[in-house]
Amino acid sequence: MKTFNSFILIVLVSSSFLASAQTTELSTLKNVKNDHQTGKTQNSDKPLHFIQFGIMSKNHDEFKNKYGIAVNYQNCVISKYMAGKAKENNQIVAKNLTAKYGNTWKKDLGFTPYGL
Repeated sequence: MKTFNSFILIVLVSSSFLASAQTTELSTLKNVKNDHQTGKTQNSDKPLHFIQFGIMSKNHDEFKNKYGIAVNYQNCVISKYMAGKAKENNQIVAKNLTAKYGNTWKKDLGFTPYGL
């Protein structure tokens, strides 16, 4: 019985942690407003950024300084909603970068952003 109670406690704590992570990610994306007519992304309190999932593999400050676009790493847990928002956001940012710089930004970034 004690083992079962411990198991239930671990499951509940883990579930609340995952729900908290998703809530944080959703609040981050609520500030991103897409203007589909112009193809630009407006963000009220952060610069434009790519949304990437998982563990940060390298520092992207050089890319941010050169292009003005940050890389925002999110939790490893990806909901369908977050995947859709990240894909939509990343496609708009990539479209703007390609229009302004051609394909050189892709080599400088060093990875393919989620959804491209």
